[in-house]
Amino acid sequence: MVFGGKPSWHVGTCAVSLGLSAWVVWYQLVLRQVARCGKPWGPRWLAALLSGVLHCFGRRWLQFTHNVEEAITGGWEQGKQYILVWHPHGVLTITAVFFISYWSATDYPGGLRGKSFCVVAPLLLRIPGLSEFLLICHARSADSRTFSSLLASGASVAVQPGGLQEQVNTDEKQERVFFSKRLGFIRMALKYGVPLIPMYAFGENQLYRTPAWIQDINSWFYRKLHTGSLLVLGLCGIPACPLLPCPWLLPGFRKKLHLRVGRPVDVGPIDENPSEERVREAFDKYIIGLRELFDAHKDACLEPDVAARGLKVVLSD
Repeated sequence: MVFGGKPSWHVGTCAVSLGLSAWVVWYQLVLRQVARCGKPWGPRWLAALLSGVLHCFGRRWLQFTHNVEEAITGGWEQGKQYILVWHPHGVLTITAVFFISYWSATDYPGGLRGKSFCVVAPLLLRIPGLSEFLLICHARSADSRTFSSLLASGASVAVQPGGLQEQVNTDEKQERVFFSKRLGFIRMALKYGVPLIPMYAFGENQLYRTPAWIQDINSWFYRKLHTGSLLVLGLCGIPACPLLPCPWLLPGFRKKLHLRVGRPVDVGPIDENPSEERVREAFDKYIIGLRELFDAHKDACLEPDVAARGLKVVLSD
């Protein structure tokens, strides 16, 4: 087909190029600054609407449960600042996309707008559409400067420390959590004297099949290009790429997903420049709290063979 003397494919290419160019300008002028600021961005009703659609769909598509109210009555202090640390990343971090985003957008459970944020990989905030969604739901860049400024403002911050390495190593048969040897989230907790709250999404690793060849391919891309999972076995075992959204990227229908929240882990007094010994001591305390949470719920929330293998902790470079 021809429009104005030019092939339709040429017109379409020009339109896409103009759209991407406009988005780059929008990102540089607005989104880049929002990703580092400690204030809510955009109307709350829009954040609640967009994330609410995903939340409602997730509740119907999956069998989801959580114990947030029980955790609040069992040890949280209202108005106190925390660092919430959730595990595992999983293939596509479905817990965060369908549920935590909605809680963040609606200021649950604290109820105070601008007092809770979630830090995510900066790469996610450079993807058109996804960037706007995450930012309006109180996600911010996980770089150390932004993380520090959010804590300095008195806000609670949620973080997923395993990141891309944990994602590409997702294994449906073995629960594993990854930590960088630098332990940045521990250093932040010590710097501001903020307690850590472990959170574990039981079933996240089982939402998708993860045969060894899938892990090998994604690990190769991670080592060479430092990307996350580029190949996923979606519905009916159909291979799919997260960069090309499609219906078969959805997790298995009515799969079980149970988010469990543990007790706060006190890291001790403020220490702006903690020694390596102090960092490791605080990390060991956190791992004790994480394992207590895991062991308390693994038998009820995981298949017997997966629960029997326990939780492996991996420290990586």
